[in-house]
Amino acid sequence: MRYLMGIRRKAMSQSRRRPAPGMASVHLIAWAFMLLWMGAADRVLASAWTVQLTLMRDTIEDAMIMPSALFIDQEREQYYVVDSGKNRLLSFNRQGALLNVFNAGGALKTPFDMVRTEDGMIWVVEKGRNSLTSIDLLGKKTTPHTLRSREGAVYPHRLETDGEQLFVQDSASGDIIVYDSGLREQQRFVCTECSQGFFDFKVASGKIWALDWLGKSVYVLAMSGTVEMTIRLGDEVTYPVSLALGPGGYLFVLDRHSRQVVVFDPDGAFKYRLLQQGIATGQLYYPVEILFDPWDGMCIVDEGNARVEVYQQ
Repeated sequence: MRYLMGIRRKAMSQSRRRPAPGMASVHLIAWAFMLLWMGAADRVLASAWTVQLTLMRDTIEDAMIMPSALFIDQEREQYYVVDSGKNRLLSFNRQGALLNVFNAGGALKTPFDMVRTEDGMIWVVEKGRNSLTSIDLLGKKTTPHTLRSREGAVYPHRLETDGEQLFVQDSASGDIIVYDSGLREQQRFVCTECSQGFFDFKVASGKIWALDWLGKSVYVLAMSGTVEMTIRLGDEVTYPVSLALGPGGYLFVLDRHSRQVVVFDPDGAFKYRLLQQGIATGQLYYPVEILFDPWDGMCIVDEGNARVEVYQQ
């Protein structure tokens, strides 16, 4: 009898641990609902970005041609747009009103990118003469500089600054080279896994976020040069040309061919897509650069639509 009672107790105990009939289906439904909810949340995040400012010229005769880059001056609360097709730089205030048009007396030759350092000096990548040109506005002096490194001639493409140093991406090697204000080479960041080096990069949070467009990967580099993280973009992008680190540490990648922004979370997982092809406000045609301003605005330089649009959530 005791033996039978023991068997009964064991069976009852196991029945308590065993899920009730249909519980597995309930769990699957709950899991599917959670996935759908997460997808809906991502769609809400994607649709939340709306155009707040459009930086462009009001008349067709004075419209920008092939804008290629944007620089944001936080201290002055100004946007600087590089108008490559018309060999000039345009400045706008934070509200989007045009402040000034500068062409260095017609001396600029196909400017492509620019930064402004803490000493007030403007540095411009000029594709037309393969130079990094310094512009002293107070002294009214424009000086082209031919860059060289320990490896030979440098062909500047993208340009960043930490306020003092200049970070130059060399289109010939794909390396990122750091120069001091006297244009003396200080450091070089090399991608050993890339077939053609880096294509675009941003300096953010004390690190370098560098894009290998051909390998569809993003490398997070410490200032020592150590690769801290590699994000594989995979089939989520077709032709990535620019990247930016956005709010919450999310990675925003600009895809020129799909005319979209592809967003990844801080762990590198794909989250959602933004925008679509077109010429209307809030649409992209041939976008070339993405970056964030200090006020959490997502700025996209659209070469095809000859404008820069600033989005806010």
